[in-house]
Amino acid sequence: MEIILYSVIMEILIWPIIIIGLLIFFLARHKNKKHSLQSDKWYLNISFSKEDAVSQLFLLLSLIFFGITLLSFNRDIGNLFSWRTILLIISALGLISAYYFKIIYTFIFSLIGLVWWWIEQAGKWSQINGIKSSAVLVGLAFAALLSYIVGRLHEKKIKLKRFALVYLTIGMLSVSGILFFFSTKIGIISFNNMTDGTPFFKSWQITLSLIILALSIIGTTIYSTIKKLISPLETATASALLTLFSIIAFLPKQNLFIHNHGLSLLGRSSLSGTGIFWALTFNFTAVLALLGLIFWGYSRREDWIINLSAFFLFLLIIVEYFNWFFTLLNRSIFFIGAGILFFVVGWLMEKGRRRLLKEMESESQQIL
Repeated sequence: MEIILYSVIMEILIWPIIIIGLLIFFLARHKNKKHSLQSDKWYLNISFSKEDAVSQLFLLLSLIFFGITLLSFNRDIGNLFSWRTILLIISALGLISAYYFKIIYTFIFSLIGLVWWWIEQAGKWSQINGIKSSAVLVGLAFAALLSYIVGRLHEKKIKLKRFALVYLTIGMLSVSGILFFFSTKIGIISFNNMTDGTPFFKSWQITLSLIILALSIIGTTIYSTIKKLISPLETATASALLTLFSIIAFLPKQNLFIHNHGLSLLGRSSLSGTGIFWALTFNFTAVLALLGLIFWGYSRREDWIINLSAFFLFLLIIVEYFNWFFTLLNRSIFFIGAGILFFVVGWLMEKGRRRLLKEMESESQQIL
């Protein structure tokens, strides 16, 4: 059970890690084109100068060395605290210092530390009573949804706008990564295995954690909607995803394949009716999520969001072809369907581009 959980988590985390790495590389490549503090895109800078980058790096290193010191001291006193507790302390201190000094490097490191802490600690809690590993994944999905909503709240404050970009990026890409993974064949196999075990409410720690995360999502979403900080479409999307992952948390053992002995990657076991339902659900939701990211990029006038979302939508279609349609659907039917989908996406993107150009023209006329 533990091996399955860690393999699934690592497969999912690869998605946001790669994208964040590409984003940092993209920003570094455009160093000579940095936006000034007076620019509308100033928040895309991870550092405003070489001196700022060096100072952020030293602060991050000081936090890491402090964590190593705590681990060494804890070992000398007989491991009074677990390494997971120390990781939580260091991540919390990192977040506090990041907000106080307005530094991004430490902020990203601390968020990753908190995610790592949840995976390790929830995995430990689930082992005690044989809790199904899907509860750990649901907690990760809840945290990603909360990250997005918190990012939208941070956008309204100038000083926190760079933090908002990190929250939004991690939230969007984590949710998309989870949906992307479970839309594949290996994802369905993992989902089948992750629902095996006792219900999550057998562990009060996991239950309390999921309740706090769910209530935080509901509360921040309601507040953001009342204050008109997020659109009704974002509210509906967050509510739908919260409902989907909540259902997954309560799911009993699922039999997604007709023959359980064929649950290997090379096997050709057929999906059961339940398996077909979940495969379609994850595939449909993943496509909608990527389409939503594309139009969200248009609404924000962020080219990198549009380009990355379009690229991964194309990647999703190719991956799904080799995962499902290569053996289950006639190839000509697949390419006809993919062509129709690309045509619709292209038409919608062109419509969004024209609308964006009209808004820019009207704004320029108002300035003149």
